[in-house]
Amino acid sequence: GPAAPPGTLMLLYRRRWGLFYLPLIGLAALPIVLIATRWAPLPPRTLVLATGADAGEAAALAERYRTELARRGVQLLTVPGAGAAPAPLLRLANPADPTQLAFAHGLLADLGPEAPVQALAVVGLRPVWVFTRRHGPEGLRELRGQRLAAGPPGSPSRLLAQALLAQVELSPDDVDWVERPATDDAAARALLAAEIDALVLIAAADAPPVRQLARSSGIHLLGAQRASAIAAREPRLETLVLPQGAIELRGNVPPQDLTLLALRQHLLVRESLHPAAQRLLLDVAWTVHAQPGFLQRQADFPQTDGTDFDLSPVARRHALGERPWLERLLPYRWAQLAALLLYGVLPVVLGTLALLLWIPRFFSLRVNALLAHHYGELKFLEAEMAQAAADRPAALRQLLLRLDAIELQVVALDVPERFADRWYTLREHLAAVRERLLSVRGR
Repeated sequence: GPAAPPGTLMLLYRRRWGLFYLPLIGLAALPIVLIATRWAPLPPRTLVLATGADAGEAAALAERYRTELARRGVQLLTVPGAGAAPAPLLRLANPADPTQLAFAHGLLADLGPEAPVQALAVVGLRPVWVFTRRHGPEGLRELRGQRLAAGPPGSPSRLLAQALLAQVELSPDDVDWVERPATDDAAARALLAAEIDALVLIAAADAPPVRQLARSSGIHLLGAQRASAIAAREPRLETLVLPQGAIELRGNVPPQDLTLLALRQHLLVRESLHPAAQRLLLDVAWTVHAQPGFLQRQADFPQTDGTDFDLSPVARRHALGERPWLERLLPYRWAQLAALLLYGVLPVVLGTLALLLWIPRFFSLRVNALLAHHYGELKFLEAEMAQAAADRPAALRQLLLRLDAIELQVVALDVPERFADRWYTLREHLAAVRERLLSVRGR
């Protein structure tokens, strides 16, 4: 029989828009909102980069990133890092800070607090430069008793300076440590003004302070003695050879080949940064850093091998050539929007449409079942009528009462208009059975 009383079924059908259609459409908006904000949100349209203390070099690099990101529809904001060198990393590690990406060299991997910071790639090398106003045959030994600026105690530049001094058997007490100016440009000016006697810089090979000091009269660039021995004990250090005349061929700067220590420079992001934004940054890094430059050949960087920070899983898959197929076909912003519509919104819309189409089918099935129920009762009554006419004529009165009850139920049905033809057909069959029953009873 029917699952619900006929009156209840018809009441539900008449109120189907308020009870089924509109609530279902409203509920469909909830998963779409959750998908767009929680499960598969669109990547941010704005990224925040911490530039660090070396404002000149960092600003130039940030400008190149800003230009490339703007071409892809993403705005880059920069926040300066004040104070010590690890400031960008510390900002990136602070969940309350808006910073989303930063550049940091390998020795800073131990200076930040425990935080979800990951590397996208190594984007270059930052040599360790030692500039001095005095230069003699003893090289770094000439720093004994000199005013040396190399960063605050515990900073990477101070640790590297102490390691270099140890290779020439000088202790930290053999030099006069002075407070290093906040920026590389200011430190270079301090050395040129004879406010300090020597300076240890960690900077890119083409950084303006490096080029200025290397070409300045009375300033000498020193190589790292036993650099390979230092790098062997510290895997985050590399050695590189600065060829004679590489800085200035006509002026023969440097006057001979120099071996320098170098640190790997990383592009760092928060672990929570949207994977699509990480892939975008990797694309920009290839555009910015793959060009040949001073001490760098074509496509030397970026690279994912040998990172000193934990490598992002997104960068690992990117290095293997794995990439969403939509990003291969569409521009960056359109690819993200298409992915949201295809994998998030479209399934919800299709599911909602399927339910909206199923609701009228459900009512059709129930009304059909209700009508079929009365047809079945009528069929049983006809069978009993034929038997009673032959064997039990007195039972015909009970059959007539049952027929009246069925007809009353059918007349009381409030079926939808599209089922009116079947309803009228059922009433015609009831009338035909009544005529036959009355004719048999009258014999």
